[in-house]
Amino acid sequence: MRLEELKGIVKREFGQRLEYATPANVQEFLVNFYAGLTRKREGRFDIIEERASSYEEIVKEFLAEVLEHPSENNIVLLWLLALELLFAVIEPMERERIGRFLNHLQEDV
Repeated sequence: MRLEELKGIVKREFGQRLEYATPANVQEFLVNFYAGLTRKREGRFDIIEERASSYEEIVKEFLAEVLEHPSENNIVLLWLLALELLFAVIEPMERERIGRFLNHLQEDV
């Protein structure tokens, strides 16, 4: 996929500056986006033989493979990975922050 294509898709989905992006709709977007790339129906996964035995090995393999792609493809792959990772940590951080706030409210009562 070309970078310009990704930009158009992302802007249509989340707005010019990602102002409509939330952890929930980012996750839904990624599932549908990857399903579209693999031309498989959402939720249908093929069993593959995984060579990696740890998350660290999976990350290393992914990064090594990215180096083999043309630069524009790398930007797309790494941007999608960053989107997924960053929005995955937002929800737990907000839950913790709200939990601390609620605990302080209970202490004041």
